[in-house]
Amino acid sequence: MQGTGKQNKIIVKAFRHRGRGQLGLYFAYDKTLQGIARKTGARWSQSNKCWYLPNNPKNLQSLFAAFKGKAWVDASALFGGKEPGNKAKSTAAATESTPAKDMAEKQLPPAYIETLKIRRYSPATINTYTSLFRKFLKHFNKAPERISEEEIKEYLLHVVEERKLSYSTQNQIINSIKFYYEKVLGLEKKQYRIDRPRKEMRLPVVASEEEILRLLVAANNLKHRCIIAMLYGSGIRRGELINLRIADIDIDRKQVFVRAGKGKKDRVSLLSDCIVNTLRKYIAEYKPNYWLFEGSNRKQYSATSIGKVVKNACHKAGIKKNITPHVLRHSFATHLMEHGTDTRYIQKLLGHESLNTTAIYTRVSRINLQKISSPLDRIFRANELSKKQLNEPKT
Repeated sequence: MQGTGKQNKIIVKAFRHRGRGQLGLYFAYDKTLQGIARKTGARWSQSNKCWYLPNNPKNLQSLFAAFKGKAWVDASALFGGKEPGNKAKSTAAATESTPAKDMAEKQLPPAYIETLKIRRYSPATINTYTSLFRKFLKHFNKAPERISEEEIKEYLLHVVEERKLSYSTQNQIINSIKFYYEKVLGLEKKQYRIDRPRKEMRLPVVASEEEILRLLVAANNLKHRCIIAMLYGSGIRRGELINLRIADIDIDRKQVFVRAGKGKKDRVSLLSDCIVNTLRKYIAEYKPNYWLFEGSNRKQYSATSIGKVVKNACHKAGIKKNITPHVLRHSFATHLMEHGTDTRYIQKLLGHESLNTTAIYTRVSRINLQKISSPLDRIFRANELSKKQLNEPKT
């Protein structure tokens, strides 16, 4: 990534000092930069003519954060780039195995995962980001600080054209890359630009009310029936269902309390009257300890298991439509809309940030379509063309 032309530059290189690996900060005399260096915990080395602090990933990350907007931090020397100064020091730094160099060899900087956890990203997002960013680094086989903006654009173009990825996957790749440069290294967004792919306008798959009933009947296992009923009856996401505690079910008020849903936001959704007795029976029989749905080891039910429950019920019910846990959420929203529920209430129940996101269900709602007559129907109703005339062959 390239910095601005007039910005101060700080070169970071590795060297040994007082028997320990250090990060050396080399920059032209500047009182402001010296003050920032002191705040990071760096000390002045008269013999090496530089500011320094212990060489570890956390300190490297803190340097990028501390000098953000004040100076361009060039750490390429830590990853095999040429270092400033005399040849002796450059050789010593290059031959030393440093934590920063190890990060490049392992293809995933430890600070990347640490920052994801500090920002409290969900385990699923952490797994997705680390997997995608690891593939990104493997493609270039060099330190991420040495990858240019143009190379990133070429990489995105390559994966999009070669692998024919969906919009959501493309977006995840972009976000995983941007996360490192913007959140981990603390670089300004204006220092590089990644053009976003155009969003695909795909309509959600929706199960009919009859198909929902067939699913519930097919799920003859009590726990499985409760899982399907909760997904559809409350409109919660699969991950939110997994995180439900017994205490999150308020039977008296007919509410489900969703804690730290998508975007780390709490919300309340509906608890169907029809499921109350079934839930009570399930809790009495299975005796979950803490989580509403637990595996055999008393830990949270897995996302994979939830998917299999819905898939197996769909197969038993003889439903050809590909119904997934998220399709049940789509169906919840669409059916509410079809029965006259205000879109703003549906937005709150689903936990959508924008009303525009919820409005997509108006496109698949049968009620809206039923208000529109086909022009062919109007022709027949107006007797402009009778069925007899339509069926009679021309002579």
